[in-house]
Amino acid sequence: MNLVHFLFLLCILLVTACNSGQVNLFRQEGAVATVEEPHLFEQNHPAELELQAQAALTDFFQSLNQGMYERAVELFGGSYDELFYFNPKMDMDSHDDLLKAGCELNGFICLSTLSSVLVLVEDQQNFYFDVEFANPDGSLFVLGPCCGATEEIMSPMSVFRIHVRCDDAGFCQVLDLPPYVP
Repeated sequence: MNLVHFLFLLCILLVTACNSGQVNLFRQEGAVATVEEPHLFEQNHPAELELQAQAALTDFFQSLNQGMYERAVELFGGSYDELFYFNPKMDMDSHDDLLKAGCELNGFICLSTLSSVLVLVEDQQNFYFDVEFANPDGSLFVLGPCCGATEEIMSPMSVFRIHVRCDDAGFCQVLDLPPYVP
């Protein structure tokens, strides 16, 4: 995607947000999101879909953090292959057990979100957020260099790009697993 196309999409997003009276770039300080059922809306309300995508993202990571793995399965539409790779003796179809193993045994960092900022929308169904996660004490999670690398070679990361996809009915699912620490 070239810069002009990106800026055009950003302008459309900002105009839509301003017209709806909502600005979707916000920081959530320890907020617990609950999304009981998908919110249905008409296709001409993209700001509502953005909010739904952001709520699904927050709810997914909150569910993982609180050990509510069955709920997290409902909110995850990505691949379980990486989790199965780490847990080859588990049933590939036992998604809640795979998520639990990922969070509790395999090194995936299942923290609540500290902030989420929408950075890109593709075809009104794919939303990309830059997400910061909160450590248990509320501080910012920073993934430092691993495997003997220095900070000069492998810079610390505190922002992670997370993809959320929403269907035509307004049901949104996260497609990326939490950050992994080897």
